[in-house]
Amino acid sequence: MTEKFASGNGRAMSRRHFLRGAAGLCAGSQGRALGELLQPPSPDASALKKAAQRSGNILATYTGMHQLLYEPAASAMIAATFSMIAVGNDLKFSDRLRPTPEAFDFIFGDTDLSWAENHKMLFRGHCLIWWNALPSWFKGYVTPANARQVLTYHISTVVKHYAGRIYSWDVVNEAIYHDNRPDGLRVKPWLSLVGEDYIDLAFHTAAAADPKARLILNECYIEHDTPAEIGRRGALLNLATRLKKSGVPIHGIGVQGHLRGATPLDKAGMTTFCKQIKDLGLEIMITELDVDSVNVPAPLLDQTAANQCGAFLEIMAPHVTVITLEALRQEPAIPNQPDGLRPYSNLFDGAYKPTPSYSATVQALERIPSAAGPRR
Repeated sequence: MTEKFASGNGRAMSRRHFLRGAAGLCAGSQGRALGELLQPPSPDASALKKAAQRSGNILATYTGMHQLLYEPAASAMIAATFSMIAVGNDLKFSDRLRPTPEAFDFIFGDTDLSWAENHKMLFRGHCLIWWNALPSWFKGYVTPANARQVLTYHISTVVKHYAGRIYSWDVVNEAIYHDNRPDGLRVKPWLSLVGEDYIDLAFHTAAAADPKARLILNECYIEHDTPAEIGRRGALLNLATRLKKSGVPIHGIGVQGHLRGATPLDKAGMTTFCKQIKDLGLEIMITELDVDSVNVPAPLLDQTAANQCGAFLEIMAPHVTVITLEALRQEPAIPNQPDGLRPYSNLFDGAYKPTPSYSATVQALERIPSAAGPRR
C-alpha cells in the first residue's frame, strides 16, 4: 500500500487538547502576533527544572501544535522548564493522522517534533494503538480478515516516518480492562479483531520500524488502594512478565498517574509493583500526571491535589525515568464539573502561576537522592 499524505486537521478527541483545533491553526501570523501581545509573560519555573535535573528524572509535559505555535506564554514556559514533550492528539490513530485508510497527515506531528528538536528537547510519541482513538472509517473498514494488516501498516508507517528521532513510543495504551477474561485484557476492538497476540505484534512491528526508540506499554488506574485497581495492577504485571519472557521488544511500563483526589493511594502495593517491574529489566515512566477533584470539598481542592501529587511522587519518583504532566496549566475554557469545581488540578493555574501542587512536586523531587545523570 502506497503511503499518501493529506491535509486537514481531523478532530480533537479528549479534554487534553480540545482547545487546540482548527481555529488556531487558521489564525495565521497576524493572529499569532496578537496572541503574543495578549499573553502574560512566562513565570519563573526554574525550581521545578532544577529539582528534576538533580533527581535525574526527565521532566515532560503534554502539548500540541496549536499551543506550541499560538500560545507564546505556554511555549516559552515549556521550552524553559521541560526537557521533553509529548503530544496529546496529534499522533493518535485518529482522523487527524489517518483521514482515510490509505492516507496519513503528518503535518501536526512533524511540526511538534521539529519544535522539540529546535529547542533541543526529547520527544515522546503518544500513542500507536489505543481502543479509544480510532478514525471514523475504522468500524466500517476493519474486519478480522484485514485487522492484522491494518495494525501493522499503521504502526510501521508512523514509526518509520519518525525513526531515529523519537525518545519513546506508547505502543499499546490501556490494554487492561474488566472484560471477564482471566488475563484481564481488554477485548474491543483489537483483541477481538486480531487475536490475543495483537500486543506482541504491535511491539515487534514498532521495533522493526525503529530499533532505537524505547517501546512502552501504557496503563491507567493502577495507583489507588481499591480492589479494581489492585486487580488491574496485577493483570498489568502478568502481561509485562509474559511479554518480557516471550522475547517481545518491550522496554518499559507507563503509569499514567491520573490520580483521584478523594481516593487513597496504595503506597505499599505501588512500591512492590515498581520493584517487580524493574526486576523484569523494564523501566517505568509516569506518563499523564494530574489529580481530579471528584468528591473533594471546594475549600480543600488545591491542598488535596498537592498532597496527592506529592505523595504519589514520593512513591514513584525514585523508580521512574520520566515524569510527564497531563497538562501545563488549568485551561480556563475547560468546563467545570456540575458542582462548579474545576475537573483537574495541575501544577500551574490559568495564569501560569504555580499552584500548591507545584511546590509539592518540587519538594518530592528534592527529597530523591541526587543522580549523576538521567535515570535509565
